[in-house]
Formats: sequence, structure tokens, C-alpha cells
Amino acid sequence: GYTKTDTRPANHKQRHVVAIFIADILNPFFTEVVRGIETEGGDTLIPYLLNTNEDLDRERQVWNTLAPGQVDGVIVCASRLDDETVIANYLRLKVPMVLINRAIHHPEIPCITTDFQNGAYRAARHLIGLHHSRIAYLSGPAHAGSSQTRLIGIGDALQEAGMCLNPELCISSVPNMDGAFQAMSALLALPEQERPTAVIVYNDVMAIGVLHALRAHHLRVPEDVSVVGFDNIAMAAHTNPPLTTVSQPKQHMGKLALQVLRQMIRGENALGEGYMLVESPLIVRESAGPCKNGAMPG
Repeated sequence: GYTKTDTRPANHKQRHVVAIFIADILNPFFTEVVRGIETEGGDTLIPYLLNTNEDLDRERQVWNTLAPGQVDGVIVCASRLDDETVIANYLRLKVPMVLINRAIHHPEIPCITTDFQNGAYRAARHLIGLHHSRIAYLSGPAHAGSSQTRLIGIGDALQEAGMCLNPELCISSVPNMDGAFQAMSALLALPEQERPTAVIVYNDVMAIGVLHALRAHHLRVPEDVSVVGFDNIAMAAHTNPPLTTVSQPKQHMGKLALQVLRQMIRGENALGEGYMLVESPLIVRESAGPCKNGAMPG
């Protein structure tokens, strides 16, 4: 177990030092998760924020700066490391760990994740209902489980409608605005009859880059190309046009992660093996509209 002997007076709240790994401090998704953790923690939490900049080498280095006994627990949000490396770090540090938006099969590591497959499925169904058939997917890191799971959901929706996802319309990029701008520009370099009429994007920050690329190519959203994001960050409602997106309960996931971590620090059983899926509703705004080519091919 992880229970520590607390020799302080009974009226003194026990404070916990918690390492919080995030993949990109510039992405509001992660700042909202951290806000949830801090809100839940109040004055009993000493957060130790570690930003990996969506860089695998940096993430490995940052993990290596953590020594056993340095923190009481670890919350890892959207790690890009392989499962074996995450588990090896857990065994090395010997403190409770909770993962957010990453499913890993280990009896002592609980995971809290959005139902990416269902969220992406509903995003694709929404576009199919608007008569889109050339649907692109701009993914984040190709190897990330959360990216692959979204891809399965999009593929399922298209298959149900008697269509298939064109591999040429699936592009992975660095999950930030610049990466998405370049990836979308590459899709727009295709001949007009092969270009996507709609794009599902790995996250909202990337979707903002996509909107910029479309404007730079003098295309209108949604009249020429529809765009659907993922995360429902606060600024998604204020883009031009406001972004249709799959919502993630970011602050709730942060709060939940710390609740579970504290139970483990106290030596109570938390989730056990497996992961908790949270709801991911589709928030319909103005960035997705009917395909101007009319009905889908029969």
C-alpha cells in the first residue's frame, strides 16, 4: 500500500505533492484539466506541473527528473509514451498514478478517458447527415491511442452509410495550430474534385489552424468545407464561425483524477484495473453545414 504515517497534529490538513504531466501548456484543454485538479485539491494540493510540449524525447527526459520519494502521486494527461514505458515509470517511482485520456491495462493504474470512438462516430454521423461523403480526418500523433480510436469511430459511421474513409484524406500532424494549418493546406492542394468537403479534427486548437488555412485559400466555412473539432475548449464558441465540436468534461476529469489519486494515497481501493469512460456529447454550432454538392452518391 501507499499509506504514509502522518506525525503532524490532527488539525493540520495533510498536503500532497502531485506531479501533473500535460502534453502542451499552450492548449487550453490541458489548462482546464489542471484547473479541475487544483479546484478539487484546494489548499491541500501542492501541484508540480510538468509540460512535455508534445515531444516524446522531452517526455522521457521529464519523467527521468522525477525521483522516488519526490512526490506523493502522479496524474498523467495524454501521455505519448508507449504502455511499457509508462508502467516502468510507475514501478520506478512507487507512488499512485492516474492516467487521463489514455487507456492502459495494469491492475494498479486507473484511467479516466473520454469515449473517443463514440464521439468521433457521432461527429461523422452528423456530417453524413449533412450529405458529406468526402470526409477528411486530421489526426494528432498517428501512434496515439486516442487518435486511432477516433479513426475507428469515423470509419464505423462511414461504413454504416455504405462509404469508406479514403486513406489519402487522413493526415497526422503535430497537434497544434501550425501543424494543422500545414496539414489542411496539403489536403487543399488536391484536385478540387478530390478535396474533402468536411474535416474532423483531432482537437479544437488544430481546428482553429484548419479554419485559418481555409480562409487563406479563400474558402468559406461551412459553405465550402465543414469543420468539426474535439474538446470544446472555451474559445470554440468564439471562433469564426463558432466551432461544432465533441465536448470533453475537462475540469470534471481533472477533479475525478485527483479524487481517485487521493483514495490511492490513503491506501483505499480506487478504480482497480480498467478505465472510466466519460460522456462526450456533440456540440452543434455553425462550422458544419450541408454539402453544397447536394445529396450523397447513391
